[in-house]
Amino acid sequence: MQEIEIKNWVLAVDVEKTKMANEFNSYRCMSEKCRNFVAACEYSMDAVVLQFANQLGIDLSKPSQLESHQVNDNLAIMYSGKYHVLGEIQLGEIEAWDIVLGEHCFSLTEELETIPVMMDGPVIEISFEVVLPWVLTNTKTQ
Repeated sequence: MQEIEIKNWVLAVDVEKTKMANEFNSYRCMSEKCRNFVAACEYSMDAVVLQFANQLGIDLSKPSQLESHQVNDNLAIMYSGKYHVLGEIQLGEIEAWDIVLGEHCFSLTEELETIPVMMDGPVIEISFEVVLPWVLTNTKTQ
């Protein structure tokens, strides 16, 4: 386990096991909005968000849960969802954990409803919200 400090919190995270579990994450939405999310993760993420995800072993394109809603006259999509990380909170309160990185808002939550099958052991759930542009070509939102 690696101790990772993020603002006023310390998380003990098994980064390598988290990465391996993300490789086998079975959640895959195939709608256009979900495919847009995956494409936006590849092409439109702020460096600070990529660094945050890498630090925790998160594959941004593979959330454990993903919901979407059209915004800005259907020119963008507001996504919300969850990532899961193998580890424990060492220091900090869940209710007080809310950080904004780039366009993302991340929060610790305790619902633990959609943990990927490959994750065994203590799990940290990180919820997110972000508005991303429509990046797919030759398609439009529905």
